[in-house]
Amino acid sequence: MSLQAIIMAGGEGVRLRPLTSHTPKPLCPLLGEPVMGYAVKLLKAHGVSDIGATLWFQPQKIRRAFHKGERYGVKLKYFEEKEPVGTAGSVKLAKKLLSDTFFVLSGDGLTDCDLTEAMRFHKEKKALATLVLKRVSIPLPYGVVLTDGDSRVIRFIEKPDWKRVFSNLVNTGVYILEPDIFDYIPDTGTPDFGKDVFPALLSGGLPVYGYETEGYWCDVGDQRAYLQAQTDLFQGKVQLPHASGIHENAQLAPSVKVEGDCFIGDGAIIGPGAVIRNAVIGSRAYIGPGAVIENSCLWQDTAVQEKARISGSVLCDGAAVRQGAELSDGCALGQRASVGAFALLRPGVKVWPHFRVAPGAVVSQNVTSGDWSAPLWTAGGAVCDTAESVCALCRAYARVTGAKRVIVGHSGSEALETLAGGAFSAAGAETYTAGESSAAMLGALIRALRMDGGAFASGQTLLFFDSFGFPLSAKQTAAMDTCVLRQDTPAAFAHPGSVIPFYGAEEVYLASILPSDTARPLFSPLAVFSDNAFLRQWAEAGLRRMGARDVRCAPMENMDLRPVETGFLLSPDGKDVTVFTVSHTLTQEQKTLLVLALLFQQNGKLYDLPGVPRATERIAPLALPDHGKECIAQCAAEIDGLFSLFLIADALREGPLEALLKDLPETHILAEEIVCGARDKGRILHQLCSQTDLPHTLGEGLRVKHGAGYATIVPDAYRSLVHITSEAVSSEFAQELCDFYSNRIREITAKE
Repeated sequence: MSLQAIIMAGGEGVRLRPLTSHTPKPLCPLLGEPVMGYAVKLLKAHGVSDIGATLWFQPQKIRRAFHKGERYGVKLKYFEEKEPVGTAGSVKLAKKLLSDTFFVLSGDGLTDCDLTEAMRFHKEKKALATLVLKRVSIPLPYGVVLTDGDSRVIRFIEKPDWKRVFSNLVNTGVYILEPDIFDYIPDTGTPDFGKDVFPALLSGGLPVYGYETEGYWCDVGDQRAYLQAQTDLFQGKVQLPHASGIHENAQLAPSVKVEGDCFIGDGAIIGPGAVIRNAVIGSRAYIGPGAVIENSCLWQDTAVQEKARISGSVLCDGAAVRQGAELSDGCALGQRASVGAFALLRPGVKVWPHFRVAPGAVVSQNVTSGDWSAPLWTAGGAVCDTAESVCALCRAYARVTGAKRVIVGHSGSEALETLAGGAFSAAGAETYTAGESSAAMLGALIRALRMDGGAFASGQTLLFFDSFGFPLSAKQTAAMDTCVLRQDTPAAFAHPGSVIPFYGAEEVYLASILPSDTARPLFSPLAVFSDNAFLRQWAEAGLRRMGARDVRCAPMENMDLRPVETGFLLSPDGKDVTVFTVSHTLTQEQKTLLVLALLFQQNGKLYDLPGVPRATERIAPLALPDHGKECIAQCAAEIDGLFSLFLIADALREGPLEALLKDLPETHILAEEIVCGARDKGRILHQLCSQTDLPHTLGEGLRVKHGAGYATIVPDAYRSLVHITSEAVSSEFAQELCDFYSNRIREITAKE
C-alpha cells in the first residue's frame, strides 16, 4: 500500500490579511507556485501519492487550483468542513482514506523536511504520534515542545510568552500518525492536535515522540515570513524545485535592470529604465518606465506606473500603483486595491481589497473599513493613539470576554475614559463610569459590584480587566488582537447599551478592602504621604472608619514624621506603599512578608503566586493558586497600596511596628535587568533550563534552588530584557546568585 498523507488547508490566514482576504492562505504564491504546492511536491518526492486535503475557508478556490492532483502526479481528494472542527477534527474527516501510518502537513507551511527519515524514526520508536520539531530563535508564535533524552515528548506549551520559553523546539505542524490516533479524537467540538489531542496522549502515557528536523521550515504566518520564504527559496535554503529567472514570454525593454534574485512571470511587461531588484513579478504584470521594484512580491495582473517605487511590499492580484507613488517596507495592497499618483504609504500600511488611496495622500494607518493595525501592548495596557483604536479595542474586548456589565475609570485621562465608555455602550454593554480613580480601585469595584470587567484609562493607555478585577491574561489580549485584525467585533449600535455615572465608587471601594473588624478604636498615630490627592482622601476616609484617632495626610513635600507616628508613603499610582518610622524603614522584602503573614492570620492559607518570596514558606506552606476569595485578596495586596496600608494599620492595634516584624524570617532579594536581543530571550531560557542539574521549577520563567537560596529568570514580555531575581538569607549570597546568572546570560548571548 502506498504512503498516505493529509494536508490541512482550511485556515483563514488572518495575520496575512489583506493578502488572504480573498485568497486562501495555501494559495498565496511563492515564485509562482501556491504555498500548498510545495507540500504536495515534498510528499511526492518521498513516495506519497494518496493525499487528502481538508478545506474550510474558500474551498472552491483550492479545488480549482489543484483539481485531482494530476499536475503533480498524485491522487488528491478533498474533505470539506461545514464549520470549523479544529485541526484534529478536520483530519478525522478523512478517516476512511487513512488505513495505515500517515503524514499530516500544514498547507500554509514551507518545509523540505526529510519525511523518509522521519518515518524511519517513527517506526523505530513505535510511536503512536511523531511530531516534527524545529529549533527557532523566537518561539512565541508557536507551540513549544519539551522532550527527554530519548526524544519522547514530555510537555507542550502552546504559544508561550517569554516567561515560559523553556525550549526552542517548536511544533512545525508536520506529524506522522498511526490510524489508532482517531480513537483519541472526539467526534464533537473543535479538537486541536497541539492543545487537546497530544496533551491527552501524554496524560495517558501513550508514546508521543519528537523528531528534530535539520531541514528548512517556515510558518508563512505573516507578511514578513512570507517575503522571507521567497528570499530563502531564491537563495537555495529550501531543497525543493522552484521557478526562477525570466519567463520566455515576458517582455523587457532593453534598458531594464534586473539585479539580484528575481523571478519574472509569463506575459509580464516591463518598461524602459525600470529596476527590478530581488523581487518577484507575477504573470501579466505591468511595470512602467523608470519604476523601481525591490525586495517585493507582485502577484498576477498588477500594475505599477511610471517612476513609482515599491520596497519590501506585496501587491495582490489586480492591485495598482499610480505614477510616482511610493510604498515603504511592510506595505501591502489587497486584491484590486489602488494607490493614487504621488501618494506615500509609510512603513507597514495595509490597504484592504478594492480600497483606494487618494492621489498625493500621505498614509500612516491601514486603509480598511474602519479597521486599524494591531494594538501595541505594554505592561500598562494597550496604547490608544486614535479614537478608532479605542473603539476597535473595546469592541474586541466585548467579543472576547462577552462582558455585558463593565465599569471604566481614569487617572488624569477623562477624555479617554469617556471615549471607552461610549465604545463599550455602542458594543451593547451596560457601562458605568467611576471617574477619577486608580487601577487597583477599579479592580476592587469590579469584584465588589460583580461586574463582567472594565477598563482603566491612564495617559494614552487602556488597561482591561477580567471579571475577577485583574488585568487580562496574555492569551486574552492575543485573542483581542485577532478580533481587531479580522474585524470580528460586534457591530456598533446593533444592541446599544447605556453609560451610567457611578457616584458611590469610593464608598464601595473602601468597604471592599477595609478589615472586617472596625469597631475597636485605633490609637496608634498614623501619617500618610502621597502626591495623589485622591489617594490621600481615600486613605484618610478609610482610616477614620477603622477608628483611627490620630491620623494626618499630606503631600510628599511635607513629609515629616513625629517620633510616635507610623508613616505610609503611597506611590502616585497607588500600587505600592512604603512603611516607616523615625528610626526604621521597612525593606520591600519586610513589607511583603508582613502583608503575607497578616493575610495568613486572616485566611489560614497562602498561595504560590509569581513574585511571592521563597521565605514565605517559613511563615506557611504555599498552596497552588486558584480563583478563590483568599487568592484574590493576596493578588489585590500585590497591586493595591491602600489594601496593604489598611491591613498593616489594623495590625498596629496589637502593638508597634517593631513588634510585628520580630517573627518575620530574614531574606534579601536582589533584581537585575540584562539587555539582550529579542531573538535571544527564548535561547537564554532554554539553555539555562537544559543545562542546570539543580532542583528547579518551570512556571513564570525558570526558578532554580541553590541550597538555601533561589534565582528566578524571567524574560520580559514586552522589552528586550531578561529579569533576574535572587533571594537568600544573606545579601552576599543573593548578590552572588545574581552575578552568576547575569554572567551566564552574557556568555550565552555572546556566542551568537
